[in-house]
Amino acid sequence: MAQEDMTADQRVLLEHRAAVRVNLPNDATHAARTARWLAGQASYARLPGALVERLEQAAEQLEAAAFSIVGRIQAEGEERERLDLTTAAYQRRLERDQQT
Repeated sequence: MAQEDMTADQRVLLEHRAAVRVNLPNDATHAARTARWLAGQASYARLPGALVERLEQAAEQLEAAAFSIVGRIQAEGEERERLDLTTAAYQRRLERDQQT
């Protein structure tokens, strides 16, 4: 996976996707907080209990997803360092692995 077989445009795109990937834990945590807030607002506004419950369940699922994403991103970072790959090269490796 030598970097020299990657064009500058490919490298930039892969680095951008890697940056988005690294920010996913923050995005998931924010989504969970937003869902919790929405459930609270829906409850306060006296929306049907079933709807409030679904919103609370969604928040719980988002919190679990955030926890899972954090672990995955940390493991990927450790692997990237162990393999001594650039961010772009490691992202390309991840994308190739998804295709198989």
